[in-house]
Amino acid sequence: MRREALSARRAWLAAVLLMAAVLLMAASSARADRSVVRPTYYVQPLGEVAEAHGLFACRVITEDFGLPCRVLRSRPLPSNALDRTRNQYDADAIVGMLFESLPADGAGLMALTNADLFEREQIRFVFGLASLVDHVGVVSLARYRGTWWGEATHAVTFYERYYKVLVHEVGHTVGLGHCENRHCAMRDDRTLADLDESPQRFCRRCQRAAAEGARLNPGSALWHYTRGHGHLNRAHFARAVYHFQRAAELEPGDAKVINDLGVAHLRRGDVGRALWYFREAARLDPTFANPRYNEGLVHIGAKDVVAAVGAFERALAADPSWSLAHKQLGRLYHEVLRDEPLALAHYQAYLDAHGEDASVADRVQMIKGGGGALPPR
Repeated sequence: MRREALSARRAWLAAVLLMAAVLLMAASSARADRSVVRPTYYVQPLGEVAEAHGLFACRVITEDFGLPCRVLRSRPLPSNALDRTRNQYDADAIVGMLFESLPADGAGLMALTNADLFEREQIRFVFGLASLVDHVGVVSLARYRGTWWGEATHAVTFYERYYKVLVHEVGHTVGLGHCENRHCAMRDDRTLADLDESPQRFCRRCQRAAAEGARLNPGSALWHYTRGHGHLNRAHFARAVYHFQRAAELEPGDAKVINDLGVAHLRRGDVGRALWYFREAARLDPTFANPRYNEGLVHIGAKDVVAAVGAFERALAADPSWSLAHKQLGRLYHEVLRDEPLALAHYQAYLDAHGEDASVADRVQMIKGGGGALPPR
């Protein structure tokens, strides 16, 4: 009886341990999957946009990119994006606004508008504009209609043009650049005639890239990394730090993420943390020159010339093609250490690798010509 009781107790204990292990695995899986968010693509009407046009966009996004899609409630066009002298809306300003509006589960966000758009520093109009890294874009429906050009246009032609621009701009939001293949929907069409001749489908290379980009999981390391850069470019340094930190937690040991986390801390003014992250990135990848170069810039700011020279030399040891390190070393040897032969060697190496740079070329000529007044420190 004692043996039977002991066996039963052991069986019970084994069952309890097995159940605990299962629960532990489930909890661990749940923790691991907290960053996994089912991606949804969003369509944002701006101003008066026909409901059918929003639904059409979602159908295309679901069928061509395999993403669930949702049309959001219409929002007014941002008044600060209107250029009254051109009677057009600034597409860059709209994209910047959309960056702030991307939902946490957003695989992308595409705005639709009947307003005419232009791109900054461009004379011409644009059919649409989208960011390759921010996952947002805007499409204008204004110029697909024949009435814009004083001619008749069938509804079929309108939707063909709309479809091509939509696929192209959504392609940008999942990471596709322009394609040199003229038989690809990612080619750069600048006129209505080009658009009408443009193919509706991606080439094989872009099709594979689009499928991969559409699978980017909101909340993944790559998603946080790209959001971090979006905030960094907009001088939102605290938010950039947050997203780079999340990317580093989700993808430990990625030297590029750690380096950029250091850049975000540096832009925020936290030099000590920035320096730590640059050194950690260099430790993680001894062939990665960028963090060593960034460390050199920190030392220049602290007026520690010896440390700066050492950091830039380590950058060149890691990657001899890192020409900017030659430029910085040339300036330090020229302006501070007064070693003109070494300055000339680094300036020349920079020009050989980088090409034209008038300021550096002037310094080279100054040294070769026998010196003269040094540039101000």
